[in-house]
Parts: sequence; C-alpha cells; structure tokens
Amino acid sequence: MTTCCSVFGLVLLVLTNLAAIISFATPFWIEYQSWESQGLWAKCKSDACSWVFQETFTSNVDVKKEWWIAVQGLTCFGLALGLFSMLLATIALCCECKGCNANHAIAGLLVMAFLSLGVAAVVFGVCSNRDYNVNLEMSYDHGSRLGWSFWLDCGAGGLALITSFIYIIEGRGKYA
Repeated sequence: MTTCCSVFGLVLLVLTNLAAIISFATPFWIEYQSWESQGLWAKCKSDACSWVFQETFTSNVDVKKEWWIAVQGLTCFGLALGLFSMLLATIALCCECKGCNANHAIAGLLVMAFLSLGVAAVVFGVCSNRDYNVNLEMSYDHGSRLGWSFWLDCGAGGLALITSFIYIIEGRGKYA
C-alpha cells in the first residue's frame, strides 16, 4: 500500500532532481558584471554561448584545472545518484512486493548524492574565490560573484539530504 510519506518523498525527489539538472546544465555558476556568465560546461556573453567541447572555447576561468574537473565529476555523480534513486523509488512505489524494502537503499543513494553535490559546491566556492577572486556574497565587489546555478546546486544537495530522511522514516515504518 502506498503511504503519504512515500508519495511526499517521491515529490521531494522529483524536486531534488529537477534542481540538480537545472544547476548542472545552466551557465550561471559565476556571473560577471559585464553580462557574462560561466557554468560548468559553457560560457555565455549576452545572447551567445560557447561550450567547453568546442575548439574555439575561451573563458576567464581555466576549465582544465583539477578542481574544476573534480566539480564537474562530482556534480555528474550526484546527478546520476539522484536519477537512479528516483528510478528505484518509482519502481518501489509502483511494484510493491512483500518483504522488500527499497527505502533504505534510496536513502543511502540520496545521502551519497548529498555528499557529492555538497562537496562539489564547497570545492567550487572555495577554489573559485581563491583562484579568481569570485565574490561569495551577492555583490559584484570584485567583478564577479557566484551565480544562481551554484546556489541551486547547494539547494539540490540540501533537498537530497532532507529527502533521504523521509525515506529513512518510511523504511522504518515498514518494519514497525
């Protein structure tokens, strides 16, 4: 039988994945005063974007630095964990079997997604501030600041942790 807690957990899981996908794909991790922005995969100036996969890609940030590649990898891993946990949660919601409890596995995947997205955000924030003087606040004191995509990644990590708690509670309820 589907419980209110499992439906609420799935809704939060969808929101978590939506936030992680938008954060991952959008080029607003660093915003510059000159109407430029830099994401994990692209740099945009007004209405034109260039992608890291293009040979003509130029950026204010060295996207070949180890920490930048680590942030890309960690966000990819966190997103993959979130998507896999949503697949598992959907299957568990639709195909309930007696004696099975996928809730703790979903919660474990979400805790790992929280750690991956959270570490990526911390590394990005610290290293971009140290190497490129990116402002951690919402002002352009140094010509650039962390953009909304970065903060959305932080929110996705927080939502992953909250959703994991929902699935832990739901999993304990099945054994009570």
